[in-house]
Amino acid sequence: MNPNTKQILKEIESMNPEEAVNSLMSILRSAESWESKVKVVELLLKFQDNHKLSLQEFKTVFLEDRHPQLRLALIDLIAKFYVKDGIYFLKDQYKNCSDGTVRRNLIEVVGKIDLNDSIPFFIEALSDTNIESKKLAVNFLGKTGKKEAIVPLIELLHFRNAELYDLLIDAIVRLGKKGNLDTIYEYSNTEDPNIKREIPVVLGKIGDKQSEDLLILNLKDTNPSVRKNSVKALEKIIELKNIKHILDLLDDPEKDVRKEVIRVLGNVGSKRAVKPLLDILKEKDIRFRNLTRNALYKILSKSKTYDLLYEVLKGRNLYARKEVIKLVGMLKDYEAIDLLIKTFNSKVASIRSSAYKAILEILDRKPDDLIISGLEHNSWQVRMYCVRILGEIGDSNTIDAIFNLLEDDNGSVRKAAISSLVNFESDKLINVANQAIKSTNWKHRRTGVKLIINIGGNDSVKSLISCLNDDDIYIKSWAAMALGKLKNIESIDPFISLLKETDDKIRLSAVKALGEIGNKEAINPLIEILGDDNWDVRKEIEIALNKINPDWMKSL
Repeated sequence: MNPNTKQILKEIESMNPEEAVNSLMSILRSAESWESKVKVVELLLKFQDNHKLSLQEFKTVFLEDRHPQLRLALIDLIAKFYVKDGIYFLKDQYKNCSDGTVRRNLIEVVGKIDLNDSIPFFIEALSDTNIESKKLAVNFLGKTGKKEAIVPLIELLHFRNAELYDLLIDAIVRLGKKGNLDTIYEYSNTEDPNIKREIPVVLGKIGDKQSEDLLILNLKDTNPSVRKNSVKALEKIIELKNIKHILDLLDDPEKDVRKEVIRVLGNVGSKRAVKPLLDILKEKDIRFRNLTRNALYKILSKSKTYDLLYEVLKGRNLYARKEVIKLVGMLKDYEAIDLLIKTFNSKVASIRSSAYKAILEILDRKPDDLIISGLEHNSWQVRMYCVRILGEIGDSNTIDAIFNLLEDDNGSVRKAAISSLVNFESDKLINVANQAIKSTNWKHRRTGVKLIINIGGNDSVKSLISCLNDDDIYIKSWAAMALGKLKNIESIDPFISLLKETDDKIRLSAVKALGEIGNKEAINPLIEILGDDNWDVRKEIEIALNKINPDWMKSL
């Protein structure tokens, strides 16, 4: 910037407005650099009397100096002080602006100041190579509300520009809501597939019930996208008496169309759709089944009876039965529990598992007489799942009922009972387990020790130590192994005594336990039995000694 220019610009602050403006205009006429001109224009914007100056002078600068930053500053000045004539000039200059930022700024200024009288200008801007300029033009045309704006916007759909799509649809919808539906209807028969597929989208967003007949007609269109979009558009405007037209598309050859039909039927909520949707649950495609199950849930969530679901539950199709089981769980249908309990006898694991989860969902962590009664069922699978359910619920009032199954003839039921009892946080459970290990019945004692092992904690130590003296080798072995995993054993004497047992399993468990405990007092007793007759025991002794102290051989 020229030094003289810099000096004058500094002096501007001390001048009165008229002198300042005159000085700035003088600089503008003589300045050679665009930086100086930009500075002048920015300062001129601060004065309110600029409109007294000739617009022609600013036009001349705009036409003679094409620097983008200068033109941006001039656009702001012209738009501010010469609204009518200035906007006319700027619109005329749009096509001569090579810089995208300048064109975008020009479009924005015109849209804010002269929206309704600039439709041809915005239509011209739809061809702009700058995407941001296109977006502005689309947005402003949508705001005009004028019929002449809608055709060029619809025509622009032909190009399927992803960046413009949402803005373009919104603009057309706004114009449609202003009463320009007839023009949109005309395009429903266009031969341009890119435009035709979007017409239902537009009509759906407008939501005018007058569009229903046209959209129903489109359900038979050869283009699957048109069918799909028409179904979606009908979701909020279709009368229930016409729902059959959507139901007909449940057999559509295109998967995406069928998926949309299922989703819409769920949202519309017509009970006429229940039977056809239940048929879809028989299909192998899990995506269709999941979508259909959710649709049925929406339809049936306000219903009081589910007889159609019970028929499927009693049927033979495994896919449908599995989905209906999940569905009655979602619906929290208490009346279905009896049928679900019977389902525990199914030969299919996934069916049994689904019934188990559904019952838990229905009961919402509350015990039920039907489940407690199931503990006495003649089917071991029913007993097993019922005891698992009670374990998940965890009501301490059911401990005794579950404990009775510890004597069940079926091992899976006994195992499930133990696993279930462990879920209870109750002193009563510890007492029950301690009583069991004192029983004369070996099954009770084995069950008791398993319970104590699973309960864990400091309270279990004393009980497990008492089990080390049991006559049952399995109980001794289990107790020893469990104690060996604890780090708070006060005395290892009970384990030392087990090293002299005649049963190999007990000695092996004792050795492993001592190795885990890590007490150095066990080194000498272990060394003394290094010559054990059993090879597995000898090997485990060396492992235990190395765990306790890698230098244990120095004790020999």
